[in-house]
Amino acid sequence: MAFIRRLFFFILQFVVVSAAVTGVCAGVSLHTYGMQYRFTPEFAGKLHTYINFGLVAGALYCLVILCYLLTRRSLETRGDEPWNNTDNLG
Repeated sequence: MAFIRRLFFFILQFVVVSAAVTGVCAGVSLHTYGMQYRFTPEFAGKLHTYINFGLVAGALYCLVILCYLLTRRSLETRGDEPWNNTDNLG
């Protein structure tokens, strides 16, 4: 059950970051060119680029979170010895 919960929140974080990046880029573009710009074909092309950029940003964010979780888990599962014990330094 914990795996499903983590997977759900992982997907939710990806969607939120992607939507936020896309929304901010589209909002800045509409603020710069005006609201009537949303009906033009140029905005449709830019929106497609913004969506791709949002997907890449969401994927990179999730990759960082995944690397953090895996690193934390590997450091916690070493037994009773802390990972920074001076006896382990060679």
